[in-house]
Amino acid sequence: MGIFNFNEAQIIISFLIFVRMSAFVVSWPVFGAPNIPNPIKILFALMLTIILMPVLPVNLPDEIVNSMNFIILILKEAFIGLAIGFLGRLFFFAVHIAGQIISVSMGLAGAQLYNPSLGGQSTSIDQLKIMLASLFFIGINGHHIFLTGLVESFKLVPVEQLFISMQQFGDYGTVLSSIMVMGIKISAPVMVSILIMNVMMGIIGRAVPQINVLITSLPVNILVGFLVMIFSLPLLVGQMEHLVFTSADYVFKMMKGF
Repeated sequence: MGIFNFNEAQIIISFLIFVRMSAFVVSWPVFGAPNIPNPIKILFALMLTIILMPVLPVNLPDEIVNSMNFIILILKEAFIGLAIGFLGRLFFFAVHIAGQIISVSMGLAGAQLYNPSLGGQSTSIDQLKIMLASLFFIGINGHHIFLTGLVESFKLVPVEQLFISMQQFGDYGTVLSSIMVMGIKISAPVMVSILIMNVMMGIIGRAVPQINVLITSLPVNILVGFLVMIFSLPLLVGQMEHLVFTSADYVFKMMKGF
């Protein structure tokens, strides 16, 4: 059958597309979590490759097919896929920072649990924030945004392009600092409320020395923290939407820099 009549160049192109897809699927948020079986990730990357292969106009020169430049192309494809997936995780990094700050403020930093989405230990508040962020990410079709960006990457950075520019990565310090600022903004309501509560408890402790402020302030901080988190959920949702589109902007800006 004609559908199986692939030449050597087409097979190599399919493999290069599969490398970029696999690197992206492994590193992108929610669906690239360690608790998702690897065969499912590989099958999903293969499905994306089969869908994109017929619609991508790629012309691979023979001097690339029959030379060591093929190794460079493989490394380049893996790097681009990992970079796009990592930038997609910036949204969850900001939420993770906010969850850690809130946990420390409320005195719950000692309660550590294994978080499969991040592959490490995290607090209960951190996991709550990550679960809300994951539901919001899927609810606004954030995965569609990054899949669209992945498809556009083949137009901005073609498979046959041998080298890429690294100048865009000089701005990563600014990107990480902005993610840190976003995490602090998300946790700001709880931080400010607990700070005010601690100041008030300090005043009460000075006025009434019989009260053990150290012991009394712990449950009060937890209660105030949970109440503020509940009432500030609309603010959290607004910040999440801004974070998703900011992460998408970073992805497209990086690809245009290539």
